[in-house]
Amino acid sequence: MLRFPLHDLSDSEFEKLVGLICHKLLGPGVTTFARGKDRGKDAKFIGTAQVFPSPTNPAAGKFVIQAKHRASPVGTCSDYEFETKTLNEELPKIRRMFDDGELTHYILFTNRRKTGGAEDRIAKRVLDETGVKDFWLRGFEDIESELLLHPDIVRAVGLDKLRSPIMFTPNDLRDVIMALYEHRQNLPDSFDSEHDFRDYPGIEVKNSVNGLSAVYFDYIRENSMMHFVAIEDFLKNARNRTIKEQYHAVADELKGQLIVHRERFSAFDDALEHLHHLIPERSPGIAVASHRPLLKIVIHYMYVNCDIGRKAPLS
Repeated sequence: MLRFPLHDLSDSEFEKLVGLICHKLLGPGVTTFARGKDRGKDAKFIGTAQVFPSPTNPAAGKFVIQAKHRASPVGTCSDYEFETKTLNEELPKIRRMFDDGELTHYILFTNRRKTGGAEDRIAKRVLDETGVKDFWLRGFEDIESELLLHPDIVRAVGLDKLRSPIMFTPNDLRDVIMALYEHRQNLPDSFDSEHDFRDYPGIEVKNSVNGLSAVYFDYIRENSMMHFVAIEDFLKNARNRTIKEQYHAVADELKGQLIVHRERFSAFDDALEHLHHLIPERSPGIAVASHRPLLKIVIHYMYVNCDIGRKAPLS
């Protein structure tokens, strides 16, 4: 599944993106974001929408569109900062605009992820407190769907340059990390020389072929290698067959993607670190501090176990 780093856009770039999406949904009459009398930045549209909320039942009236950007990949619409603070600031303005006859429909875009409960609560509050006829909350998932339909918008705002080309199934890796996290009491907290992978047959050749530095491999050995046997035992356990299948499926996806996009990284150190930052963006469920160290250990295990990276020079 593709993901777009909307958090890496500036506020003005996000507003441009929202404006372009609204051109597709509502029509070419959408105005650009501009400051209103209350100093808030809104885009507007008056008329009948082309395909929103659906092609068969388009809404008609006076639309006000707002864009709320967060410079972080982590965040939901149920966060206090958004559900309470942002609405407290914006709803009185929307009410004044409604009373002045400036809008009948309100659309709020955000790069936060929607949660079912928050979406319902926010919609009820907006409708109750502003008097608008209709309200729509468009979150990260909605924006992503539009970007997948309209790659021209992706290029127009430069997301094609920001988005990592590496593709994989994030939910599989999320399940692996969460299962291992539940199993964490069996992971050793100190190095056991009996399980030193330094003598893994061909590891020096593998490091050389892939361009992994000696310094980074020492980092793997000192910080991750002590956990490899426990991970290996966990994956070999017949009770964990589904997790094992998910592990090998996503490892195979990553292996192929790293081969295809190897030229983007000056060293394989960079490729492994890129995965560690990319994966939580694609799967926020493992972006929490308690899961990220385990994610890095699993990435290192994939490399040393030859699940990712080339084993030998090209013939």
